Amino acid sequence: MTCSAIINSDRAKCEPMSQSASVSFMASVTLKFSALCLASVMSLSAAYAQGASKESQVPGWDALVAAANKEGTLVISGPQGRDWRVQLMEFQKDYPGIKLEVTPMASRDFWPRFSKERDVGQILWDLRVGGLDAPGYAFKKAGALDPIKPLLMLPEVVDSTKWLGGIQNSYLDKEKEYFFAFIAYETASASYNRKFASTPEDQSVKGLLQPKFKGKISMADPRGGASLNALSAIYQVYGEEFIRKLLVDQQPVITKEPRQQMDWIASGRNPIAFGIPKATFLEYGQRGVKLDDFVEMKELKVWTPGVGALTLMKGAPHPNAAKLFVNWLLKQETQEKLTLALKLNSRRTDVKAHDPDLEVDAQNLAAYIGSQNEEIQDYQSKVVAILQEIGK
Repeated sequence: MTCSAIINSDRAKCEPMSQSASVSFMASVTLKFSALCLASVMSLSAAYAQGASKESQVPGWDALVAAANKEGTLVISGPQGRDWRVQLMEFQKDYPGIKLEVTPMASRDFWPRFSKERDVGQILWDLRVGGLDAPGYAFKKAGALDPIKPLLMLPEVVDSTKWLGGIQNSYLDKEKEYFFAFIAYETASASYNRKFASTPEDQSVKGLLQPKFKGKISMADPRGGASLNALSAIYQVYGEEFIRKLLVDQQPVITKEPRQQMDWIASGRNPIAFGIPKATFLEYGQRGVKLDDFVEMKELKVWTPGVGALTLMKGAPHPNAAKLFVNWLLKQETQEKLTLALKLNSRRTDVKAHDPDLEVDAQNLAAYIGSQNEEIQDYQSKVVAILQEIGK
């Protein structure tokens, strides 16, 4: 192109447009902009639909959702603690057609209530999210529970490689069908305040029998729950005489109030505590209390699901909603959100451990005592027998 042509071309660009040309130009720009916006919206909508239909691609999933929405309700017993409730209620946000009723109850309170209701023919509960102990296994043997295993449906849930030690090892019962543990972490026999339990002996299981700790140990009601699980593991390792001395000679203070135990361990009134839920420690820290001096006694190699296990009631009144909830709870996305909020470790291998200090060694699973597995129930029965004897 010659210099003259370039000059003339530039001049043409600078000359004002006619009114009709200007209108035509603006219309063209507007049309192109609208088309671009529409394409962006359609792209985002397609992406959303792709994510939303992830489960819908599983045969039978849409029918399950429809059936669950028709039932309209799901009734579960959940763990104590505000954070647990908040996380479980996320189900209702994802499935607003189903009213989720969550009642926080410890094992020692739930099973007696369940028993009384069952005796008069009332089946009010669908699921229990919580730990396992002797009463739960007793109801399994009595035929009052249904297996969880048939409820698992999503491919990412039934994939054995997604679970620590394989999916079969996520079940706590001998049949590998009834009690599914979705949480796994190393657990302590007890917790202590190192300001008041400062020596290595003070911080050991054997040190619990020191005379200076007489009347200074608190226990969540040991007839069930975490305290019973811890005592059963100690029984397995140290024997009956040790447990008798701990429960009789040391005169532990028994309570059903986790918050009270936290106050006692913090003040030093009872610097050693059995059975304080992890959620209670978390909530205590959220109040601004420093937790640096609260330490877990991890002398024994024990793993637990804590309150992270699932139980299905026989004849659950809302079976489809229960099945939907179980699959929702066990998928990777839900497990990531839940364990992040509660600072727990999922059994899923594709979910980050949010409490690395308590991460279970996947290469050394055989060395662990399962504090809630059915195999430890013989020891739990022996502990309960001692407690009953003491209470006479």
